[in-house]
Amino acid sequence: MKNSIMIRVCCFLCFTGVVLFLHSCSKMDAYKKYEQGKEIVYPSTFDSLKVFPGKNRVLITGLLSGDPNVVKYRVFWNAGNDSVEGTILRTGGVDTLKQVINNLPEGPMSFEVRTYNTNGNKSIPMNITGNVYGASFQTAVDQRGNREVLKAMLEMSGSGSINWADENAVVGVAGMDVQYYDYTGVLHDTIIPAQLTGQQSLLPNFDVSKSFQYRTLYMPDSLAIDTFVVVFKTAPLLGEVDVLNNVTPAANSANDGSRWADLRDWISNDAAKNHNGYGGIDMRDNSIFFEGGYGAPSINNGKVYQVAMLPPGTYTFDGSVNWWNNNGNNYIYLVATEGNAGLPDASSLNTAISYGQLTNGYDVQTQFTLMQPTIVSIGLVLNMGNDGESIRFNSLRLYINH
Repeated sequence: MKNSIMIRVCCFLCFTGVVLFLHSCSKMDAYKKYEQGKEIVYPSTFDSLKVFPGKNRVLITGLLSGDPNVVKYRVFWNAGNDSVEGTILRTGGVDTLKQVINNLPEGPMSFEVRTYNTNGNKSIPMNITGNVYGASFQTAVDQRGNREVLKAMLEMSGSGSINWADENAVVGVAGMDVQYYDYTGVLHDTIIPAQLTGQQSLLPNFDVSKSFQYRTLYMPDSLAIDTFVVVFKTAPLLGEVDVLNNVTPAANSANDGSRWADLRDWISNDAAKNHNGYGGIDMRDNSIFFEGGYGAPSINNGKVYQVAMLPPGTYTFDGSVNWWNNNGNNYIYLVATEGNAGLPDASSLNTAISYGQLTNGYDVQTQFTLMQPTIVSIGLVLNMGNDGESIRFNSLRLYINH
């Protein structure tokens, strides 16, 4: 009985298998007939397809490996109504697709990519999407305008310096295009990549007689191949040299732990440090302050200065006075002299480029003109008695005359 059942089951399975085989062969024969009896071969497709957005264009990239018979590709868009074709020269390794598609409308776009082999077979389609930017985004950046310049001055090195306002990453500032002349008459056009906070840019050998121009570059997307720019803006002429630590309250580099300290960023000789080796700052208000007397010795040819590399131009060295006490032996000079070896003594001020003497307790100035780039020392020469002579400055500034 069991043998009979098994025989029937086996017969049924064999019959079913034959039927399925015949049916399968029938479909295969029909397909081969459709393909003219040839086996279908799908060419390899690109890996890692990406769309990089641009200004009314995109860049499509991808990687192709493995299939040596792929000879070309085609990219379709606009529901297949538009396309571009390119050839592929296989190298035997991984080859890269880089296809720029121009003249696209602004907005999201879908693309279909196919490869083709030497037999004319085409791959299965690969679909990718991306964005195209254009007039609408340009209008948005025009309305946003240029990045704000917080401060523009001439550095002591002779470079123009620009301090930029901080930016939010969402705004998409990619950089700044700055055009300026150096003092030899050469025009520089410099692209400065954006730093979102605390950014300062230096323009070497700056010509202080001319303005600089700048415009902001915006990037709509982190993958974008194009930036959008706004119109150039002309900055005002630079009006001041950035003398370091020159305004009250000033910073000190060393102090006596009580009242007196040394001016940071300034070179001071021993004569100017007449308070047990310190001098230049009164720590009660951190003012720029010098004093002889009240227990301190006199100051004889005390010198406090900084060194600058200045381009051709006319400059005014200005001391804004807060307090001056003169008991008949208070001789204070603002001095500019060529070189970096320091300032001359009061008896040799005729060797300086220029100098001005404080005579009335108010502001003191001295003006000088440079015809060529010059290393200049600027600062104070102090002769003060020990009978209560004193001077307190609000600031020591170096202006650029126009």
